[in-house]
Amino acid sequence: MQSIRLLLPADAASYRALRLRALREHPEAFTSSFEEETVRPLNWSAQRLSANPARPHDAFLGAFLDGALVGMVGLQGRYRAKERHNASVVGMFVAPEAGGLGLGRALLQELLGRARALAALEQLDLTVTQGNERAQALYERCGFTVCGVLPHAIKVDGRDFSKIHMVLRLRG
Repeated sequence: MQSIRLLLPADAASYRALRLRALREHPEAFTSSFEEETVRPLNWSAQRLSANPARPHDAFLGAFLDGALVGMVGLQGRYRAKERHNASVVGMFVAPEAGGLGLGRALLQELLGRARALAALEQLDLTVTQGNERAQALYERCGFTVCGVLPHAIKVDGRDFSKIHMVLRLRG
């Protein structure tokens, strides 16, 4: 059985394990690195998954298959006065063994529904590593469009990767 739900502080250990796995197995897909994240304490993950009234647009969702966390995606708001209407989709990952079940799309659709319910949000953005056609196609199917490319955005083991910037207008 599969389900999508909001991740809570009680999910911190599972979230941390899946996040570290994603960073280790696909370092080119994320701006964060396994080496940086592995030294963060479990409490950091618990705080990230905690509701915070000062950060009302932040949320992390999990995809569960037979009770095990196999996918995740996050929404991170911006809180400076001039950019409060924007938020970023971050940390999208579905474990390969759970691939092909539609969990990535389900995660993203649930996140978009939650974002649209936040009256102050008008726009979402994300980045996808150039060459990751499968992820880019998913984002495009969900309404995101390319708005630019940052060449040489990250380096992994001395190799440059560009990031495609994508945007979705929620309203306005």
